[in-house]
Parts: sequence; structure tokens; C-alpha cells
Amino acid sequence: MPDTFHRRITAQSVTITFSSTLENIDRICGEVSRFLNQNFKELAEHFFAIDLVIREALTNAVRHGNNLDPAKKVKFFLKITKKNHIQIIVEDQGQGFDWQTAKNFPPGDDNDHGRGLAIMTAYFSTCGYNKKGNRLVLEKKLPPIFNTPPTRS
Repeated sequence: MPDTFHRRITAQSVTITFSSTLENIDRICGEVSRFLNQNFKELAEHFFAIDLVIREALTNAVRHGNNLDPAKKVKFFLKITKKNHIQIIVEDQGQGFDWQTAKNFPPGDDNDHGRGLAIMTAYFSTCGYNKKGNRLVLEKKLPPIFNTPPTRS
């Protein structure tokens, strides 16, 4: 089965649909890094957090959601709005999971897995899933990067 990697990049967003392989996670992070460096250099201090959260979200979708099945696809979307927000959406074709329970029971210090939600919520102000648990939405307010005209009194 051929590897799927379809991307659409605009001035403010990146949309990629890809086969569930760990190698594609690196490809996406590279695409996002280039996109941010070309369009939003003023956000450089946030690049590490954005990359880390994207890697966590994509790894969860590929490994746990789609069980590393390259026939299953993951949809990735990142947008930086003129209202100075970043939104990331990751959706897999898996059966989902009970994210409410996972959120309420963080992993112990000796556990090798299960820190993804904690990491994502540490760096982004909004972290939520659809009811099924296979579509993640992350949002974060950013420092002002777009010139906005002053409001009139």
C-alpha cells in the first residue's frame, strides 16, 4: 500500500492527511517548522512547545488511535488566526478512547506512557476531544503578531 501524504499550506494554515507511520510524524513536524519559520518568525519562543504538542498528538493518533496501521489515515490541521490564536486539530480513524477518565487519572512517575495529555494541557489552554475520543482540538492564545487597527471610542 502506498504511503499517503497530502498537504495544503496557506498563509495561515497547514492541512495534512497522511498514512499512520511514525516516519510521517517527522515529516509533518518538518513541514510545520518550515511554515512557522517562513510565516511567523515572531513566534520563535513558542516553536518548541508547538512542536512538542504536535508530536504528542500525532504519536497518540498513529500509535494508539490507528495502531500503526498505514492503511489508516490521520488528519492534521494547524491554523494561526488573526485573533492571535493557534488551533491544532488531529483526527484518527481509530475507535477513540475515554479521554475524560484519562484526564482525571494522570500516570504515575514510574509509568513510561500516558503523559501526552498532561504535556498538551501544560502548553495549550484548551485540550478537548469529540465524544468518540478520536478527534483532538488544541488551542492557545498567542502574543499579538498581527497589526490590528486601534478601536474607536
